[in-house]
Amino acid sequence: MIASLGLIMLLLTPAANDNNVEWDGISHVQWLDCRPVCPVNGEAFQVRFQAYQFDLTSARVVVDDGTVHYYDAYWVEDRGPYAVWAADVSATAASSLSYYIELTDGTDTDYYSVSGMSDGPPTDGGFVVDFDTLSHAPYGATRVSPGGVVFKVWAPDAGTAAVAGEFNGWSTTANPMTRHGADFVAYVPSAGDRQQFKYVFNGNNWKPDARAKSLNPSDNYNTHIEDAFRYGWASGDFTPPAPEDMIVYELHVGTFSGRNDPVASGAIPGTYRDVAAHVDHFVDLGINVVEVMPITEFPWDFSAGYNPVSVWAPEWKYGTPDDLKYMIDTLHAHGIAVVFDIVWNHFSATDNYLWYYDGTQIYFDDPAVDTPWGSQADFDRAEVRDYFLDSTLYWLEEFRADGFRMDATSYMALYQGSGWGLMQAFNDEIDNRAVHKITMAEQLPDDPWITTPTSAGGAGFDSQWNDYFTDTLRQAIIDAAFGNTNMGAVADIIDGSGAYLSGTYVVNYLESHDEVWPDSGGQRLVKTIDTTWPHDDIYAKGRMKLGEGLTLFSPGIPLIFMGDEWLEDTDFGGGSPSGADRINWDLLTQHAAIYQFFKDAIAVRKSNGALRGNAGVDVYHVNDTADVVAWHRWDLSGNEIVVIANFSNNDYAGYQIGFPQAGTWYELLNSQASEYDGNGIGNGGSVQTTGGPYDGFSQSAYVTIPQMGLLVLRYNDPPYDPCPEDLDDDGQIGLSDLAIMLANYGSTNADPADGDLDGDGDVDLADLAQLLAVYGSSCP
Repeated sequence: MIASLGLIMLLLTPAANDNNVEWDGISHVQWLDCRPVCPVNGEAFQVRFQAYQFDLTSARVVVDDGTVHYYDAYWVEDRGPYAVWAADVSATAASSLSYYIELTDGTDTDYYSVSGMSDGPPTDGGFVVDFDTLSHAPYGATRVSPGGVVFKVWAPDAGTAAVAGEFNGWSTTANPMTRHGADFVAYVPSAGDRQQFKYVFNGNNWKPDARAKSLNPSDNYNTHIEDAFRYGWASGDFTPPAPEDMIVYELHVGTFSGRNDPVASGAIPGTYRDVAAHVDHFVDLGINVVEVMPITEFPWDFSAGYNPVSVWAPEWKYGTPDDLKYMIDTLHAHGIAVVFDIVWNHFSATDNYLWYYDGTQIYFDDPAVDTPWGSQADFDRAEVRDYFLDSTLYWLEEFRADGFRMDATSYMALYQGSGWGLMQAFNDEIDNRAVHKITMAEQLPDDPWITTPTSAGGAGFDSQWNDYFTDTLRQAIIDAAFGNTNMGAVADIIDGSGAYLSGTYVVNYLESHDEVWPDSGGQRLVKTIDTTWPHDDIYAKGRMKLGEGLTLFSPGIPLIFMGDEWLEDTDFGGGSPSGADRINWDLLTQHAAIYQFFKDAIAVRKSNGALRGNAGVDVYHVNDTADVVAWHRWDLSGNEIVVIANFSNNDYAGYQIGFPQAGTWYELLNSQASEYDGNGIGNGGSVQTTGGPYDGFSQSAYVTIPQMGLLVLRYNDPPYDPCPEDLDDDGQIGLSDLAIMLANYGSTNADPADGDLDGDGDVDLADLAQLLAVYGSSCP
């Protein structure tokens, strides 16, 4: 069994009872880790914190409310590679208190406080809980245990602030806020869950909550109060697959469902719950990561999501925050991770309510720093950086997201140098708090510094989208029509681009939303290959299977864009009131054979360690004349795979290829097999190394390679056949199977295993009758 990323990280971390507290695994975020989140009125509360599993022998929370108290901590639950600990702090009559955490591993005792880890008791004053000012409250609207809501907003330049909402008749005077430093705070006992509100600065400047967890664009962007603990999770703790095991499916919530769709609601745009309704599709296909295009609030109801007005609030037209949690919960319950595409490099040019938020320009530079899509936030300002970094923990903790893909990271670094530091802080925060979650960057062009660890000066992303791979592969697919594919370039993208641009440091894809988006100058590749509707001729089928197969069987993390699994020809549009740019679920039936290829290819990848993202690779055969390339994949268990790709329009018989081992190489996959709508030309299930030295190996084989074909061959290990009696692999046991028996063995055969099932010395209808009696007409 392939280990999960969390287990791998646990094995890699030095966590053990070894008289050494592992500092990099310790985490306590006050606005997330108290229960209740915002203690009030001196009430008892719980302090939670994380450490690597098996690292601590004991811990306690040290509280000072005028008298020093020690509260023993205990294990609460595991979260990925971490153990969550908690200590119960008693109620107090004091107006405020402070606390820090004491952590022990055998003979080693260290401390965690506001300033981080230390060898001795901290001198920074600790984490403060002020029951008078409630300055310890999280930013935003937080429900509290006595009832009501504590509101807190950063507005350093406002003279006054008030909170107005459904709970006070939208009064600008009923609930004034009190300034505490650069913040305003108010406790409103009458405010309740899901009610709407706004802040009012200086008596007339009405603004949504900057950290709104839910917005109502249909009513001037009012903010909804959201109870973070209202949703009841069913899936329990979930650990995403390791990067080397990930098969990623990119989708856009608004256009993924509803068109000729047998299970979704039909809503335009589609919804979070519609995505959840298709969980069986992901499972059947073999997907274990769903990457969702940006779902934070954007202007209008139809968008690709790359024009955000918030990095906190989920897009309202797709559903409520609880609907989004339901989607994630459903996918987790079926073993599928969820990664969010986040946009930090700019805000929308319209509906940007953070613009001159408190009457002055606190979230943006003045004059503005612009990108091609809108203004960039002021990354130099600590509070603005926290606005982004805190949202990371919000999605990881409250929504249980499994990672992020960050959009257009080159603009984060290019337009303002502090954006690089923000990306480093983003990755360091996740490595400390959720090391088992993945971060990916859209860096154009590719840059090894993006995936270089922050300790070495890099941005610290786990992976980056492999622009060079995509551009090269797509060009090869297009050039194949003219018989002049650059096979050396294809070999380069399979081998990888060196340190931090190979293996799981890259995400490989034939097409993503940009390539199929007319607004980005793209269209579906099937339309480029076959320009005539329905865009599914033999070349569209053959070359799409070839390109997607090469993506799946190269090192790295493979990504599939929604609909590719059935030759979708609808260009991506981000959504429209007509719903015309939704993907067409009818094609799943029309192109069932193509879908079966995707299923089988993914299954081959997942069931062979040699095809994991970081497994060995050697491109050893490059024929630029015949447009053929072959590569060897292997792992430490002895699993060995050879993949052969033919970009030409020619079928080759007796084509000589070297093989790294002598003997039988079994054909696990042939993209041009008849069951995949191919021409049916292949090798009958295996090839033998009957030839002499070739390609640097001591042996070779003469292989049949179909046009536009991709072959996957495994050494000395035949594929598992769940129904060996179904000789023609049509899912039925019938006369055609008997014909194959007769062709293979003749009418007389003394070996029951070879078809003479009744032992009468003949292979005939009686043997077929026995097959049908045992199995029925369909394979089990």
